[in-house]
Amino acid sequence: MRYKTVEDVIQEGREFHQKLARQYGEYEQLAGDRRVVLLLDQLKRRENEMTHTLEEFLMDVSPGALHTWVQFAPEGREPEFLQRLRQIDLHDADGIAKLAMDIDMYLVDQYRDLLQDADTPSAKDAFQRLLELEELDEHHLSMNLYNLRDY
Repeated sequence: MRYKTVEDVIQEGREFHQKLARQYGEYEQLAGDRRVVLLLDQLKRRENEMTHTLEEFLMDVSPGALHTWVQFAPEGREPEFLQRLRQIDLHDADGIAKLAMDIDMYLVDQYRDLLQDADTPSAKDAFQRLLELEELDEHHLSMNLYNLRDY
């Protein structure tokens, strides 16, 4: 655990989504299976949308909330997930989908923990909104993965 500001948490989330989008895009170019290509394209677009959403979110949150310190900010498992993604089998759509869901569940859990530990109303509000964004994103992903099964 370490100290971070709310802004740091949002920036790190944005950078993580950006890295995921870039990796999905690279893999999309390498994949041969049509179903995998569709999945990777879908994941890349989702991550790009989340990157953009978090950029807008940064501009929408009050400066007071952005500069609020979070005492027990998690170290983050982003490097672990990026490493798992680098080792993914590009012929295994189900494995790619499972990793994407694992990442979304991790982010939901992280924002939920940050919300519970937040000390100020403005930080609580920011983390509540981030949690809702990730939960909505997780829901969309599960629906998209369900629809992709029929392809």
